Amino acid sequence: MLIKTDKGLRGSTQADHDAWLKFKRRLETMKPGTWLRMEWARPRHGKHHRKLFALLNLVAENSETYDTTEKALVAVKLVTGYAEPAIDPRTGELVQVPQSIAYDAMDQDKFDLFYEAAIDGVLRYILTGMDRGTADRLMEMIIEGWG
Repeated sequence: MLIKTDKGLRGSTQADHDAWLKFKRRLETMKPGTWLRMEWARPRHGKHHRKLFALLNLVAENSETYDTTEKALVAVKLVTGYAEPAIDPRTGELVQVPQSIAYDAMDQDKFDLFYEAAIDGVLRYILTGMDRGTADRLMEMIIEGWG
């Protein structure tokens, strides 16, 4: 991950910065005609991504059914309808398969919609006794605890 600064690109962590510097040095030593394949993406807003993981932690801490963030993520994807139908080959039944919310699978605009649907779905179907204000306060406490 890179961040654009007034001094140019810089890695978002020390490891990212070290990898960026290594890549820059490698570019300098490449011979003309050398092929290079690259992929890049503008990632979603990091703070917003942390808010989703705070929501998943909130669900895991307050649900016996979805007691891990992994289970909570599957539940959130299903409650938002962010899934594709598939036929279970063992039973012939139609099941919902959650889609990816990876950075490269969902841009910030789609993520905004997903996040709002996630909050609404969690409060309506999973943490039914919790209101939005309480959920927001608890998620802020979770984020603060991460430092």
